[in-house]
Amino acid sequence: MIIDIKKFNKDIVKSISSPILVEGGKVFVNRLVHLFGLRSKVELSEFIGVSTGAIATWQTRNTMPYELVIRLHLATGISVEYLLFDELKGDLNVMQYLPDPTLQPNYANIKFNISKFRYSLTSPAHYDGGAVLIERLVTLFQLESKVDLADLCGINAGTLGTWHTRKSTPHELLCRIHLATGVSMHFLCFGKEWDDVLSMRNKNQPASTNRMDFVSSSDFRDVEIRPFIEANKVSDASGHYSMPEVTFFKSDIYSIDDGSKIKNGAYQSNAILWEHAGVSPNDALVIRHNQATYFINTEIKTVTKGLYLFAINDVHQIGELKQLPDGKVYFIDGDDKYQINQETTKVIGKVVSVLKNI
Repeated sequence: MIIDIKKFNKDIVKSISSPILVEGGKVFVNRLVHLFGLRSKVELSEFIGVSTGAIATWQTRNTMPYELVIRLHLATGISVEYLLFDELKGDLNVMQYLPDPTLQPNYANIKFNISKFRYSLTSPAHYDGGAVLIERLVTLFQLESKVDLADLCGINAGTLGTWHTRKSTPHELLCRIHLATGVSMHFLCFGKEWDDVLSMRNKNQPASTNRMDFVSSSDFRDVEIRPFIEANKVSDASGHYSMPEVTFFKSDIYSIDDGSKIKNGAYQSNAILWEHAGVSPNDALVIRHNQATYFINTEIKTVTKGLYLFAINDVHQIGELKQLPDGKVYFIDGDDKYQINQETTKVIGKVVSVLKNI
């Protein structure tokens, strides 16, 4: 995909080079609460994977969390225009990408279907950044150099260099480009369209002889059975069946023995399983414990509510943590709760799925 920037009028070019003027904070938070049919900001914090304290900070500082805007747009299909400006554009049904798009958006329905959105609601996607994104934008606008890109975006070369070094994704800039040019956010973030992702998934879809289930970590007492979809078998002229070639990805797997985290080899599976688990193999920590396999997103360290892998004085355990309205984090053990000492407790990541044989 390429764009001839020379054909754009001055207003469009200016909109790419100028920061977005938008009212965030309380207005944005209330918009999300209403959009998802929720009753409170506490429910919202659970679904978007941030603490109520972070939401309060957005409101106090009138902040617009652009990464969250992109995440919700990719996950639900709600337009960036609506999320930012309350501008009616496209379908406002946050459930439109689910198997049953007629479901009423509310806490119960979203919680039950939390793993079925196109992308995770609770944690950021693995957006391209750094050199990959910079080169994509240079090519997109048919520019001659990174200096030209910096000029177009209204930033200095030092900022561009920082993005390159830190492999950063400038979420606000991507929103600017999407709004100004109409280029899909999916292409800007990943270099491919959603249909390309679907095509790749269908090609790499695995066959399954053993049925498994994923237990939602948001409340693993409510078991959601999710059998894998069998791949389309391909037959040759002789009538023999074969399976399409599948790419596998690995992540280290550990066990917990008397509080110690011990490496036990590697967990290997294809892209479909990793996606169903709700985590990338690059950021996953896989724990085999008590005859279950826990997939842990190590990028989620802020406690809201759910199962977490944490260590107290280097003694590891998996347990339920919850941040209560007083802003403090508690370990939940049945009907009992114990306040966590954050000086001695290290949160390693959040359990996003649990895999068991049935």
